[in-house]
Amino acid sequence: MTDPSPATTDATPLPTGVPGVELHPGPYQDVIAALRTGIAALAANAAADTAAAEPLRRVAVPPVISRRTIERAGYAASFPHLLGTVHGFTGTSREWRELAPLVATGGEWHAQQEITDLVLLPAACYPLYELLAGLDVTEAAPRFSVEAQCFRQEATSEPGRLRSFRMAELVTAGTPAHCTAWRDQHLDLMEAWLTALGLKPTVEVADDPFFGGGRKVFQAAQRAQQLKFELRVPLADGVVQAVASANLHKDHFGEVFGFTAAGAPGHTSCAAFGLDRIARALLHTHGPRPSDWPADLAQALEGGRA
Repeated sequence: MTDPSPATTDATPLPTGVPGVELHPGPYQDVIAALRTGIAALAANAAADTAAAEPLRRVAVPPVISRRTIERAGYAASFPHLLGTVHGFTGTSREWRELAPLVATGGEWHAQQEITDLVLLPAACYPLYELLAGLDVTEAAPRFSVEAQCFRQEATSEPGRLRSFRMAELVTAGTPAHCTAWRDQHLDLMEAWLTALGLKPTVEVADDPFFGGGRKVFQAAQRAQQLKFELRVPLADGVVQAVASANLHKDHFGEVFGFTAAGAPGHTSCAAFGLDRIARALLHTHGPRPSDWPADLAQALEGGRA
């Protein structure tokens, strides 16, 4: 029996006609599936360590979200350059018949399109906070697991800098003490997992603002308060990027979406995993053929614990 063709075992993403958008072959998809299993195991380990009473809720998230929600959440104010909007033609069929020939000639057939009530989802967690509106999360401390196809209009296209990408997130809400302890616990578990994968992560305090306000003010405050920790690993020769992060949002979403904890606006935390960046880092570290990877790596991938 001959060995499988390299073309069928190579997990290297395939290019498309536009930067930041890739095609993913079967072996790459298998890596993504293993990462999902590992994240689920990590979440289960965290719950076991804290005897969490609230069960983890898995929520399917579409690749679009209400434009109003993103505006309320503060993303449009902080990252308008990254936000992808959804436009549509609202004219009559007669008006479209007049515009349609422009498609064949390269004309501006889209000039009369108008912004809709949707935008492309920039991060997986944003649809969750509206689910908490009006709730008291002091005791319940809800926990969510979500994954979504996200979009950001990135200005560069270095390896890992994708415009269309998959993000998995674990999210909780509750008191300040709960959210801080949850974030710290998940940061430790994430670092241990990525280390077990051979990726040698470094943990750094990030200073990109989550939401609204003057950028320099938020950068300084966020760094001083250590609200966001990034786990950075090599994705290519000379390219190191954040592949995951553990974050405190404080009471921002509690105030915006109206949920409470201990008589005050509720706090939230999230642990975010860039699935495509982690997969890219694994290919860079261990080679393009997962079938050639060390035997113990599969166990580490799906185990979620070092």
